[in-house]
Amino acid sequence: MTAKLRARDVEKSLYSNFLKRSLECLNAARTSFVQQEWNASTINAIHSCIAACDAMCVYFLGKRSAGESHGDAVKLFKTIQSSKEIDANAGRISRILSIKNMAEYEERLVFKSEAEKILKDCERLLDYVKKALPQG
Repeated sequence: MTAKLRARDVEKSLYSNFLKRSLECLNAARTSFVQQEWNASTINAIHSCIAACDAMCVYFLGKRSAGESHGDAVKLFKTIQSSKEIDANAGRISRILSIKNMAEYEERLVFKSEAEKILKDCERLLDYVKKALPQG
């Protein structure tokens, strides 16, 4: 039996708030990367990704994940439609979220190579999201 995904209903028009948050966090991630602040860059890219995922789910499904795991957000994202683009971007979201705990809570710091990979995945995700959503 498949567990039901916990989600919160959100007015579809509010997708633009999540998109704005995502774009601002991406901008902060880029700025931090240029300043060689790998931790801040990665953390902002992670939050950009989460907000982008929420923007897509709100626009296409009228809800966003309310689960205890960010993995639930990826599962909800995948319900938008069955396509190679959704699958590829769900993979990006998963890769980005896989470093979240380490980047935010663990003792070790983020390496430049990790920050660079996360930032590239985040930029690719945002490129897809901006094409998929109205820019109002």
